[in-house]
Amino acid sequence: MPRTARKISKTGFYHVIIRGVNKEMIFIDDEDRKMFLRLLKFYKTDMNCKIHAYCLMSNHVHLLIEDKKLKIGELMKNITCVYAGEFNKKYNRVGHLFQDRFNSQNVEKQDYLFRVIRYIHRNPEKAGICKTEEYRWSSYNEVIYGSKIIDRDFILSIYGNNKFYAIQEFKRQMIGENNDILDSAYIRNKISDIEAREIIEHMKKTKQIPNIKRENLVEVVDKIREIKNINKEQILRILGYNKNQFYYITKR
Repeated sequence: MPRTARKISKTGFYHVIIRGVNKEMIFIDDEDRKMFLRLLKFYKTDMNCKIHAYCLMSNHVHLLIEDKKLKIGELMKNITCVYAGEFNKKYNRVGHLFQDRFNSQNVEKQDYLFRVIRYIHRNPEKAGICKTEEYRWSSYNEVIYGSKIIDRDFILSIYGNNKFYAIQEFKRQMIGENNDILDSAYIRNKISDIEAREIIEHMKKTKQIPNIKRENLVEVVDKIREIKNINKEQILRILGYNKNQFYYITKR
């Protein structure tokens, strides 16, 4: 079945996620993380793209990318292919390292841009690893102390005209307890597939819903909609079902 063409962002901004195949770890040690960041820095310059935020987790990576030249596919292909080759060589491993092609969500509006930046940087805290400001492998400290990879000037400019106050506002929004992406951001009428997928993964991890099987699909969909107001068709799409399959299951 042919892949659906990736939708082009009107603003050129994309929230990108790459994952390890079968949720396997893609970073074993700090040298792996450093290698990935070196590749990110090299290829974003080579492809004339900008990185505005990043976070490296054990089995996935979040990126906020600005791409006005339609190079994002080439950018991610170069990074993942080179990294996977070096990773496999280092650990005497064969086969795919990353899960299919990368996942991306267009960032078209300013309020969503703020939510994505907050969400990316708060990932380690959400996962229970450490506080946002203590995590070494995100762009949080680049915003505060100076950039190596991200476009720091742009990030600060959206939080204020004065650099000092922009940094304080950035810190407040990243560390503050209110308006967390897992809570209030998801009560909007429409949310992205990336956000919805993260919600469902969080529900599974925290055992708010059971393991998803064909036999309990109806129960799980109803439970997800009860906890969070996510569109049924969107839930089914994320879980790998279509409306006809769901209808057939409900009628059995």
